[in-house]
Amino acid sequence: MRGDWHDTAPPATGWEAARTPDDWTRRWPGHDGVVWYRLRWDIEGAPQTQGLYIPFVMQAAVITVNGVELQRDDHLVEPLSRSWNRPRFVLLPAPVLHTGRNELLIRVSGYHLYQPALGPVTIGPPGPQHAAWRDAWLTRQSLNWLSLGICATLGAFFIALWLMRRRETAYGWYGAQQAARFVFTANFVATSPWPFTHSDTWAAVVSIAYVLFHGCNAMFVLRFMGQRWPRREAVLWLLIGLLCAATLLAPHEQLRTMRNVMAWASSALLLAIAGVFVTLAWWRGGTLPQRLLSLTALASAAAMVNDLLVFTRIVDSNFYLAPYTDALSTVGIALTLAWTFVTNTRRIESFADELQHSVAAARADLAASLAHQHALALLHARLGERVNLAHDLHDGLGSMLIGHINTLERRHQPVQPTEVLDMLRGMRDDLRLIIDTAAAQQYGELMLADLLAPLRHRCSRLFELHGIDVHWQVAHIDRLHLSTTQSLDVLRILQEALTNVLKHSQATRVDVALVREDSHLVLSVRDNGIGLSDPSTRGSPGATGLHSMQARAQRLKAELRIHSSGRATEVRLRMPWPEPAASTDAGA
Repeated sequence: MRGDWHDTAPPATGWEAARTPDDWTRRWPGHDGVVWYRLRWDIEGAPQTQGLYIPFVMQAAVITVNGVELQRDDHLVEPLSRSWNRPRFVLLPAPVLHTGRNELLIRVSGYHLYQPALGPVTIGPPGPQHAAWRDAWLTRQSLNWLSLGICATLGAFFIALWLMRRRETAYGWYGAQQAARFVFTANFVATSPWPFTHSDTWAAVVSIAYVLFHGCNAMFVLRFMGQRWPRREAVLWLLIGLLCAATLLAPHEQLRTMRNVMAWASSALLLAIAGVFVTLAWWRGGTLPQRLLSLTALASAAAMVNDLLVFTRIVDSNFYLAPYTDALSTVGIALTLAWTFVTNTRRIESFADELQHSVAAARADLAASLAHQHALALLHARLGERVNLAHDLHDGLGSMLIGHINTLERRHQPVQPTEVLDMLRGMRDDLRLIIDTAAAQQYGELMLADLLAPLRHRCSRLFELHGIDVHWQVAHIDRLHLSTTQSLDVLRILQEALTNVLKHSQATRVDVALVREDSHLVLSVRDNGIGLSDPSTRGSPGATGLHSMQARAQRLKAELRIHSSGRATEVRLRMPWPEPAASTDAGA
């Protein structure tokens, strides 16, 4: 019996005979609202508890036995509950049943667009009915929930994989395909049209998800097979966009037509892309993973053909196979990933072996190069030590030797043995200075003031013998620590400057200053002699000594200036004052 959306009880007359499963659109085309189903049966003897099993009710229902309501869906009007794929088991307690005539009343709410129907109704012992319900629940609900979880997992995984490797566009399309399948599969387990408020909106979104699923699947197949068909792909997505827009904008009366168009278009696309997949994988030299996935595409196409026949009512059934092909798809994509992983691992291992051989060869070349460089470094170190020793002998022992020769040449009277002995002792002391500074490089450094004292004493005595007044100014260097090489360079510059005064200046007075000015150590040697014309000219007197002074100044990162006039000459060394950390004893 037909009824209205808000009917709470069926009319008393006007009932028509029906056989379940029953699709009321065949009897009342275009009817939206309520249809009442009544079943009467007799019980002989004392009633016993029975079980009621119904595989499906489309869409929402209320079940009443002998006037007692036993089960009711949450929403009998919009937003209408969705029970079309939920098997029902209702226990009929013995107190509710009567000896003799009993009546089962089922109120079904639905739209003619969505195949409103009541499935087969079975009443009998509770055990067999519950077992039948449990089996139906496994296939209609549990497996679909499993399929939903697979879609969510695969979609999230492959979208994340694509985000990390944007060039793997095939995986991106596969993730989008699984996202669309998730929406489509939710139609099999959802109990309401949430988050929408009307069943028409839900049906339109599900249809759009279905066609998007097949569009993304087509793109995945093409990218997975390394194919790009820009024009055909553009036409495909233009048609998909037009179909989606038309479905969303279609009025209620035209929605079924649009859903049929979407179903046929999606099915045609799936069959076409399955044929392309098989052709490319098996007749165009595809890899093993590509061939495996092409077989899963054939399985999905076969399931789609069945679902299309059910959807268009060519086959009188309520069971869809598409959600159950997810397992095959999962196995296929898992094997694909495993194959890719193993292939890449083998490539990495091969590359690692090649890299290991290359590194071994490079290590051997590097060892030979380092040995050669070490030999060169030793040679350069020896040459440097010889040059430094030559400079030290020239600036120290050589300077003193020249000074003593000048002294002896100017003497017009015999030299006393004690004077000769003093000269030899002075040269011995200078030689000891060279030895001491060299030893200090190994055993620890001395302060500059400690090294300056003996040089100052010898030079002062030497200048007194030549009638030259020497004035010393030494300040703020008692706590100055320099490296041995730095101290020796400073002393040799001072010694060379004093030697040049003694040899060339004809001076009567020399002022020597070694002081701290601001953040610099300043050494100044100033005489009142005849000056120098161009001492840096090769071959001129003092040229070798001045070159040695310049070299030492560069090592000290200091500035050396020589200013000469007709009446005086000044040698000035300006060196950055060492930082406290740099002045720490080397052996500390």
